[in-house]
Amino acid sequence: MKKNALQYIWMFVLFFLLIGLIVWGIFYVEKIEHKISIFGIVAVIMAAFTSVLTVSINNKKTKEREYDLHVLKEKQKVYEHFYNSFFDLLNGTKKGRKGLSNKATTEMMLFKQGLMNWGSERLIKKYIEYDNKLTEPDTNFNMQHDGNKFLKEIRTEMGFNDSKELNLISVILTYDAREELGVN
Repeated sequence: MKKNALQYIWMFVLFFLLIGLIVWGIFYVEKIEHKISIFGIVAVIMAAFTSVLTVSINNKKTKEREYDLHVLKEKQKVYEHFYNSFFDLLNGTKKGRKGLSNKATTEMMLFKQGLMNWGSERLIKKYIEYDNKLTEPDTNFNMQHDGNKFLKEIRTEMGFNDSKELNLISVILTYDAREELGVN
């Protein structure tokens, strides 16, 4: 905050200095050579100011991109825990096992912990909806619809824009299962 205020004060002073030089050069200086010198000084100051401002803006943008990349990497680590748990559950289901293994439970807890730190409010709400449908016996949980919807929310959080036609669950299914369910 203090740094920004100082920058604004400096720009304000510099702006009025340049305006003052231009006004002085136009109205109070008689000789044309002196006017040219004054306008040359104004042009040099403007060029230097523009260069410094450009470098400052580029540096700020670079820092913002680095920060965004860091946040994205942290989110990827968090979502990897969900995928590990999700695929362990699917693998266990194929083998006839009910519920989550110890490893999948640990991965899910790590996901929840990371979600609290790195997930957006929207994703947290979508996860709670997904988890409620998954764990409540009275709800009509549909892996093809509800699972796909939550996986798309994760991808949206990562910056992907998926169409409504994309069904991520179809990646997991075998060809026969996709044909049987009519999933492309």
